[in-house]
Amino acid sequence: MTDDSRVPDAHMSADAHAPADAHDGGGQAAPGMRSVERVAPILKSFTPARPILTLAEVAAAAGLDKNTARRLLIALTRTGFVRRDGIEGTYGLDIGVLKLQPAIIGPRLLRETAAPHLSRLTGETGMTSFFWLPDPDGAICVERVWAAGVFLDVLGSMPGTVVPINVASGPRVILAHIGERARLDWLARPQPVCTRFSQTDPAALLRATRRIREQGYELVANDYIVGLTGLGAPVFDRQGVFVGAVSVTSRSADFDDRDALARILAAVRETASDI
Repeated sequence: MTDDSRVPDAHMSADAHAPADAHDGGGQAAPGMRSVERVAPILKSFTPARPILTLAEVAAAAGLDKNTARRLLIALTRTGFVRRDGIEGTYGLDIGVLKLQPAIIGPRLLRETAAPHLSRLTGETGMTSFFWLPDPDGAICVERVWAAGVFLDVLGSMPGTVVPINVASGPRVILAHIGERARLDWLARPQPVCTRFSQTDPAALLRATRRIREQGYELVANDYIVGLTGLGAPVFDRQGVFVGAVSVTSRSADFDDRDALARILAAVRETASDI
């Protein structure tokens, strides 16, 4: 049985999970549902690249008119999820969002399982390590362990960040192992460009996924951040079903030595197997 036939599609419509009474008989969202559908895009409009936004920017990103966006932002400010800068008139996420993190159910067990193995991997390789899961928008980093004494400005590397699956070693491993329909859906999109080395050609990416599955890992340089290289391997459960990916990232020169590369690959594969 191939990987494609075992792995469920990671990209599913929200309607597939909606309760039966979420929409009225005419297919329209119920009033409470409409409020959620407006608040969620507001919260998602804030990103690591753009953590501070004006009212107009929030409204545009959320697809709302300014009056509706202002009303919802006021409510979110009162509940501690959004903070308003009274001088600049800008908005950003507040600590109320962070307080929700310990209650997140989905990846908690996987994070707790992966954390000690990532710590060991970082200790053995001297490189920052990551654990990735499939997400409808790419690959989401659910755990990260920084290498001691090494500062790498890895944009968007913190837990909770979603990275496109056409770039970076861990996300590209996910592209190679998600279900075939999900993979083709992703490749049908315009591919994000992070650097001039980012692969955006769907045919080339499809060939890369076959290579990744055959060799069991991915090594890729400069496509997410110039000067950095990553090496990633897939994580499977006890039944052989794909779960996610483990990766390490460091300066590209750290991967140049063949013997060192072999040791790093062995450590990454062992970590993936242990998780």
